[in-house]
Amino acid sequence: MTGLDRIKNQIEAVNPFARNRRRKMRRQLHNSDVTFLVPNCIGGILFHDLGLQFRSPTVNLMMTQTDFVRFVLNLKDYLAQELEFFKHSEYVCPCAHLADVDVHFTHYDTEEAAAKKWHERIDRINWDNLFVFCEERDGLTEQEMRALSAVPAKGIVVFTANRYDDIPYALQIAEYQQAGEVGNILKRSYWNDSREYEKYFDFVKWFNEADGKNFDISPFIR
Repeated sequence: MTGLDRIKNQIEAVNPFARNRRRKMRRQLHNSDVTFLVPNCIGGILFHDLGLQFRSPTVNLMMTQTDFVRFVLNLKDYLAQELEFFKHSEYVCPCAHLADVDVHFTHYDTEEAAAKKWHERIDRINWDNLFVFCEERDGLTEQEMRALSAVPAKGIVVFTANRYDDIPYALQIAEYQQAGEVGNILKRSYWNDSREYEKYFDFVKWFNEADGKNFDISPFIR
């Protein structure tokens, strides 16, 4: 975290509009033991906003979307593997191979801290309350998106640049169609600390009401 980020976080901590927004979200949430599997920072942001314990090993780290899909499709097998840390040519954060999946622990300074949190959060997984999120980017294919329907989750949502009318958990963000992949949906408003993704999808309602039957996300689209 940069010095500028620390200053922004300090401002956010005393921002009454941000506090009111989080209080409203927390009042509305009834499903408080969620395991939210994600390939990027959205999990940590949402857990923080909702005041939830981190019950997911994918919080505060990054995987490519394609690696993430392989990971969630064979979740228990991957979680049984050992992290093999290595020095990455582009990342200064701790990075590890998990069999054929690469994990970038972007919010950790040491391999020891990353491994400790990884194992702690595996132990907290609520297998009966899994939710999965990913995005159409990093070369994620339509076939990989469709394969997600096999995950034993209560909810699945994929933010896409393109339209997939017959994938009930695909949510097109039309402004990214020309680019061919989803852009930065984590963009932050320093007015009330809201994020870009909140314009498109009601995650609180989704956590509360999704039942895993058909993965239809239409009731949760804003």
